[in-house]
Amino acid sequence: MAHSLASPWSRNGAAILMICSLAGCLGPGQPWGTLEATMQASFDPSEGRKDGNGRLKTTANYAVALENVAVSFDAFTVVLAAAGAASFDPGNPPEGYSLCHNGHCHADSGELVDYEVIALEMVGGSGGARVAVALDADPMTLGEEKLNVPIVPCEPSPCEVPKGELAGLELTVGSLTVQGTAYDGLSGGSARLPEEGYYFNVTVPIPQALNSQPQLDGSIGPGEPVGLQLAIDFELPSALFDDIEFGTAPPADAAEWQEVLSAALNDHGALSATLERN
Repeated sequence: MAHSLASPWSRNGAAILMICSLAGCLGPGQPWGTLEATMQASFDPSEGRKDGNGRLKTTANYAVALENVAVSFDAFTVVLAAAGAASFDPGNPPEGYSLCHNGHCHADSGELVDYEVIALEMVGGSGGARVAVALDADPMTLGEEKLNVPIVPCEPSPCEVPKGELAGLELTVGSLTVQGTAYDGLSGGSARLPEEGYYFNVTVPIPQALNSQPQLDGSIGPGEPVGLQLAIDFELPSALFDDIEFGTAPPADAAEWQEVLSAALNDHGALSATLERN
């Protein structure tokens, strides 16, 4: 997933409209679009990811007995590009970019650039908007049952959407808490951990915004349906601990935990959305 940095969102209960080009974004007296949304979140590893004791298996041959997995959410953001900008095709990136996947492309400079940024560049970088809607910031303990994530109502309600091309959906995660004990899948002389395992209990902020796959598409403007009903689904990845060598090189501090968990969310976290228009 894209590794673009996201700024913290205000939790004042209103949707934040960051409109890059104010001219022509809204019709006289009425919005071009109105947004109503729901969101669910879960952590439901497949049976193949669990050992006989229900512990989460990692690709490094550890088994993690989790006591708590909790996430707090800040906001979700609907990204709009100016008319024509959303025609960017990740399968055929413009000059200067290659290897497009998971919401971003590799630039010749070595940077990872989000799809919507490239789309705006293709039409000169003008226009566009971002509509951010705040989420309840209280941490939620995630499990196999999907939980409803409370959405802070917009003022005015429903949320107003300006004219443009739907180009993406981003989710800003506030923090991630993981608590549990990692046990070694190897035994005897090959064991990397003592029998009692490796205990951890950490809470870290997540600095990157997550991008939905596939991205949103469609137009907001004359002749288009005004109402947008957005159903968002977030699933914490089973691969959360795959890059951690608990026995030989566990994260040494909060910064290292933040790095490895943020990377796992961006590379493997499942963020999807269903959009209906009326």
